[in-house]
Amino acid sequence: MASSNQREKRMGQYPSQGIAMDLIAQFQALDTRFLLALHHGDVDAVAVARRELAMRGVDGTGRWVGFAQAGERLGI
Repeated sequence: MASSNQREKRMGQYPSQGIAMDLIAQFQALDTRFLLALHHGDVDAVAVARRELAMRGVDGTGRWVGFAQAGERLGI
């Protein structure tokens, strides 16, 4: 079993494009089937994210704009 320090080193190698590692760590909670679907390209992660943002009523910048406006701006 890897030590906490070794695990942190591996986590630091993930491409994050400026996203905090604690956010990337949220992938640990995802169902393995969903991760496999992402891996194989069976899920359009961007489309899933857009739909989720629209359901929260925020636009592509994270600003609250209301549900209808968010859906419109995100192309949902």
